[in-house]
Amino acid sequence: MTSREEFLKKIRATFKVEAAEGIANITSNLIELEKEPPEARQTQLIEAIYREAHSLKGAARAVNINEIEMVCQSLEGVFSALKNKTLKLVPGLFDIFHHTVNTLSDVLAVADKEISDTIKEQVAELSMNLLKVEAGELDAINTGQEKPGLSETPNPDPASRIADPASRIADPVSPIADPVSRIADPTAIKQDNTIRISIEKLDDLLFQAEEMLALKLTFDHFSEGLRSTAKKLSTWTQEGYEVSAHVGGVQQHLQERLSGEALTPFEVNVKNVAAFFDWSSSLIKTVESDLDKMRKFSVQEVYNSGTKIESLLDEVKKMISVPFSTILDVFPKAARDISKDNGKEVTVIISGAEMEIDRRILEEIRNPLMHLLRNAVDHGIEKPQIRKQNNKAEKGTIQLVIDRLENSKVEVTISDDGAGIDLEKLKRKYIKQEKIPAAEVDQISEQVLLGYIFRSGISTSEMITDLSGRGLGLAIVQEKIEQLGGTVSIKTVHGKGTEFKIQIPLTLVTFRGVRIRVGEREFIVPTSKIDRVLRLEKTAVKTVENKATIPYHGSVIPLVYLSDILEIPYKEVEDDHIMVLVFGSMEQQIGFVVDGILDEEVVLVKKFNNQLKRVRNVAGATVLGSGKVIPILNVSDMLISAIKHTTHQSREKVSEKAKEKNSILVVEDSITSRILLKNILETAGYKVSTAIDGVEGYTKLKEEPFDLVVSDVDMPRMSGFDMTAKIRSDKAVAHIPLVLVTSLSKREDRERGMEVGANAYIVKSSFDQSNLLEVVERLLE
Repeated sequence: MTSREEFLKKIRATFKVEAAEGIANITSNLIELEKEPPEARQTQLIEAIYREAHSLKGAARAVNINEIEMVCQSLEGVFSALKNKTLKLVPGLFDIFHHTVNTLSDVLAVADKEISDTIKEQVAELSMNLLKVEAGELDAINTGQEKPGLSETPNPDPASRIADPASRIADPVSPIADPVSRIADPTAIKQDNTIRISIEKLDDLLFQAEEMLALKLTFDHFSEGLRSTAKKLSTWTQEGYEVSAHVGGVQQHLQERLSGEALTPFEVNVKNVAAFFDWSSSLIKTVESDLDKMRKFSVQEVYNSGTKIESLLDEVKKMISVPFSTILDVFPKAARDISKDNGKEVTVIISGAEMEIDRRILEEIRNPLMHLLRNAVDHGIEKPQIRKQNNKAEKGTIQLVIDRLENSKVEVTISDDGAGIDLEKLKRKYIKQEKIPAAEVDQISEQVLLGYIFRSGISTSEMITDLSGRGLGLAIVQEKIEQLGGTVSIKTVHGKGTEFKIQIPLTLVTFRGVRIRVGEREFIVPTSKIDRVLRLEKTAVKTVENKATIPYHGSVIPLVYLSDILEIPYKEVEDDHIMVLVFGSMEQQIGFVVDGILDEEVVLVKKFNNQLKRVRNVAGATVLGSGKVIPILNVSDMLISAIKHTTHQSREKVSEKAKEKNSILVVEDSITSRILLKNILETAGYKVSTAIDGVEGYTKLKEEPFDLVVSDVDMPRMSGFDMTAKIRSDKAVAHIPLVLVTSLSKREDRERGMEVGANAYIVKSSFDQSNLLEVVERLLE
């Protein structure tokens, strides 16, 4: 076996674990989605499945498993249509969704072998059926016959194929062994749930454990002192009872004398009473001395035990820490493959990969870093001839640097020497999509624009392909980083390059948090997430476009009550002021009204079990010294919930307007392809006209108004390339978006498509995996 084959085998083993987790997440979300949850939850689940399919597609491409990539591309297209409301979610869809997940599991099980032709054919059929689903043609495949997938018998129980390994029907050409059921079972996907620990680390851990024994002996001594003091107090109590009885007899004798009653004989033992009080005084001084010693001892031991426990915790953290190289080994190959497909040359330089970090954090940050790497290659690095024209080395450079910061954090920097981000183009997109008034255009800052690229659906790519241009990657990056309690920032110089800086904690165990009160309940929010704490007069709250706002740093930001977000009853209090916590990153900041700020303290994070793995707006919990359990709020979720809350309030005031159908011209010489494209687009609600070649297409474009053109390339009389160039040279129609759908898959053909002015390039041979409707919708925005 060559070194390259060994390396591919290594990264595929890593991929199988990651893919199994992704498939398990898709499966659990599908099962929940099938239970018809509320609309808001449906939207969240559709988005989650969409993103899982997108991430799994990219990971599969990196390890050259085309079958999984193909299925995920098609699945992503269907959920994009569901997400964009161009496809309605109906019960009949779930059979093919579950068969899709089963197919992914089956292919994954044999991914380290040569995929059989039978599996490839079935994958192609499944992808085509998903394309039909995306186009709204469910009836074309829902005939009661066998649904596409590798299983011969559809299973009506969504969970049984996961729980029952025997239900997996293998491909006759490529028999599937027991590992299939283990991969398909979400409870068994942690097959790589082990790490190697050096003997030195184990020795250090044993030493710290022995220190705990000394700590136990110390507290045994402390406990003995408490027992001795308690015994002294018990003796004093017993003596006190006897003296109290004697004093009680004296009181009775005095009362009888005053009332003139017959006196009860009584003898006063003054010496005994005096002796008791002398003894009590001495005892009290002794107890006070003992308690003072124990107080000093406890203060010292609290410090000592804290030091020992923290030291032990540090050693355990070291045991579960692994170097960044664990995930970065695949990056150079991924960059090479992507750059080769795009006719580029790239060198990846990694430094600081020996830095160790909590394995759990490393697992979560793998995909965000891969997204940034792909962006750097696809969007940043220019082609050799362009770099040469700009006096740059023909081979681009991507640097990935890991540094340890002083505040128990790690900084990861990914930079490239490519083209950078065209802020003017981004500004035009921002103005158009956000409908910025002309009077406010000059106030748009670079910080706002750079923050805008983290929004889902935002991309500056000239061409939409199966690799990029959909604007999803950076949204995933920011979401993942913020879920880890980190931050991401960006710097760019047009023509020089782009730099992303990510700061993440070394561990997920502890952090500093602020304890707040909302209603009658207490919560913890991470201190690092708070931008500012404000105490404002209620008169400072203004209503703008039916939304509550407050002034902040010379502008206004939305204001919401945290009680509304957490669905906690709010009690109005007689106070002229409100307490506001400002959260947010980059351009999006929101103020949250709370009822009180109680304290700041070091928080020990307690994660939820599987039953509460995902709780909206809550990241975990902590236990105070008093034993009280307090939820830890998920700030990223809170911001999303707040945006939805304010958007919902605003929409209640706005009447819905009818949406006019967009008109699309399909230019295709093949009658089969022409009818297919026409049906797909018409089913999605577009008005479609057709032309048989470039000459007729250009003529129709001049005679009738169209919003978009979808064209083949290889046609008689006038090719799609020539027609595109002619359209771009005609000022009257040059603004119309144009999508090329062609069988020409070579890099040179794609480059020519971009040169003549096409907005998107889709290869017919993989048409079943292309999100045509998503591309069209985006270009028509």
